Amino acid sequence: MLATAAVADSRLPRGPSDQIEVAPHEDGLELSWSDTEELLKGNIRPAVPRKGEPLHVSLEVGSFEGAPFEGPLILTLREVGAHHGQSVTVKRGARHWEATFTPETEGPYLLDVGFRTTRHKVLHAAFTVGASPVPRMLGWGVLGLGCLALLGYTVRNLLKGDAQKERSSPASAAEPTPTPPPEPSPEPSAVSEPAAADPSPATTEAENKPPVEQ
Repeated sequence: MLATAAVADSRLPRGPSDQIEVAPHEDGLELSWSDTEELLKGNIRPAVPRKGEPLHVSLEVGSFEGAPFEGPLILTLREVGAHHGQSVTVKRGARHWEATFTPETEGPYLLDVGFRTTRHKVLHAAFTVGASPVPRMLGWGVLGLGCLALLGYTVRNLLKGDAQKERSSPASAAEPTPTPPPEPSPEPSAVSEPAAADPSPATTEAENKPPVEQ
């Protein structure tokens, strides 16, 4: 009956007195609310709720007058705009009312807290559920695959370069070594030197004539 009343109440306009104050802290989201009769405080952990990860709720409800509040709490986790969600009835532990939920989607959420004292009350805490993080092992696996792919690509390029060198080496050895062209012989000089002049007959006779005696 309380769960049905909580859902019905969520469809009606709510005043500021129905809103639980949510304050982010390092270890979680701190919750606080009070009216003239009761006081509620607690927390939601972790500080950044994420899709697919457990979300732990711990609450404490006290009364300003009369006997301490001992009754159960009806906790409902639902997306904003939805009329149904994950709902549990929680009995008081040693000091707190505790429950664990697992958000199935990311986006804005409401935690409804229903209980009855002098009257039935339903309170609402608004917060946001983030996307699920990439698992660490999956991240390392993706990084390892990337490194292996890079290494394989590098080795492939090196082997391809060596094969091209081996194919080009036999072709170079088979080609004959080019012989340099013969040097052209020197052309004869166009102007030849004149032959030595023969001695004239007069000079020859003068040289052969005996000297005249005086």
